Amino acid sequence: MALVALTLAGCDAAPGFADEVSRPILAEVAITPAAFSLDGDAPTATVPLAVSGTLDAEGAVEVRVLVRYAETDSLVTEASAEVAGGAFRVEAPVTIPRGATGEYSVRVTTEGADGRAGDQAAAVFRFDAANLGPPVVTANTPSAVTRPTGTRTVTVPLVATVTDPDGRANVLVVVAQVPDGGGVIGRLFDDGENQDQAADDGRYSAGIVVDASFEPGTYALEIVAIDRAGAESAPAPYTFTVQ
Repeated sequence: MALVALTLAGCDAAPGFADEVSRPILAEVAITPAAFSLDGDAPTATVPLAVSGTLDAEGAVEVRVLVRYAETDSLVTEASAEVAGGAFRVEAPVTIPRGATGEYSVRVTTEGADGRAGDQAAAVFRFDAANLGPPVVTANTPSAVTRPTGTRTVTVPLVATVTDPDGRANVLVVVAQVPDGGGVIGRLFDDGENQDQAADDGRYSAGIVVDASFEPGTYALEIVAIDRAGAESAPAPYTFTVQ
């Protein structure tokens, strides 16, 4: 099983505290496993993450482990245990959606019996999964809009439903582009903002601002989704009409 050493960060004693109890010191720390790969087609993986090492401390010490997904800086699990000086091990199993591949930061903190913070440590754990295929995109067809006059504008909704065999967490980016290699003109979002009605529902949205410079007619775009492995969906046609 792979091991990875953690970077230790000392914490100076705070002024005003008595020195009867020494602050906890992490002499050696490692996480296992350092990397995990999901080879099957299961929607999630449970990784038996654990932190072990040697602690120089007096009395009971709380060791806390926090694991965050680097891509979104979101906390995915935390665990803590009360340990004594000497060898220790803290289990911090984490369940990861197969699409949430990439790096995870692991931070270890200590707190002595007197409440003072002790040493900290940090490391990176990597999760990978076999890619089950590219995303699939279906774009909406909006109602026709009337060409505005003067300085007025009208926004045409652009909504695309995106699915991925590896789960929504595997979708990296969704873009609108001009057909036949005309280039990307913008990005669609599933964040509850940027014209999007609800976050993380698989419906990616944007708005096309139409002004008086648009000639009447039908305009064509393509919507493409790209996953974390770099696989691209087939372009989904999208058209809107200006009358």
